Amino acid sequence: MDEPRVDVWTVPLDGSSATVATMSRILSGREAERGARCRFETDRRRFIVAHGALRLILAGYLDVPPEELRLERGRHGKPRLADSSDLRFNLSHSGELGVVAVTRHDEVGVDVDRLRPGLPVEPFVKRFFPASDARFVTAAAEPTERAERFLRLWTRKEAVVKAAGARLTQGLSLTVFTDAGTVRDPSGQIHGAWSVRDLPMPDGYLAALAVAGPATPRISVRHADPDPGSA
Repeated sequence: MDEPRVDVWTVPLDGSSATVATMSRILSGREAERGARCRFETDRRRFIVAHGALRLILAGYLDVPPEELRLERGRHGKPRLADSSDLRFNLSHSGELGVVAVTRHDEVGVDVDRLRPGLPVEPFVKRFFPASDARFVTAAAEPTERAERFLRLWTRKEAVVKAAGARLTQGLSLTVFTDAGTVRDPSGQIHGAWSVRDLPMPDGYLAALAVAGPATPRISVRHADPDPGSA
């Protein structure tokens, strides 16, 4: 099997008012409605920039205007291109950072999350994670390290779930505590093998990527700035 190649784009989401307005104009009506449902203004602006940036990135691969892309959502919310295309992608955003993964290989999932050092993770991992994952998290001596270990595992599980187009509850049983590699679901709810890799992120964020199959992907990390005039 050929080595999967994946482009990972990091996107700063705190754009200027002009950038938010520009991104708003290329969103679909459904995307605009979803953004309007955000409770806080900061979240609404970041949602608009994240989804606008996704359209700009995909448009660059397909050589079409971003507003003309037709996106649809799968059974559990995974986005895909409505028109026939071999392009696969996924979007995740947390706080001030968005991450987009794009490949022509097969299904792909990405998850990014902001580290919250004071998060009380022990009760959750003991109840919902496999025993090996729970031991890995709770073995850390300091609360900050426990929160970081939890988030490392969480982003790996989420990446697989998103790649598979599954529900999050189906991914909690995945064992991912070892160094990132090939992951299989022992329960059989998520089919197949998934290659999982941690991604380099700015301080305060952790992220993971999952692609279908056991082959190690070649990852190219790039930066997309939808607000180049803000500097």
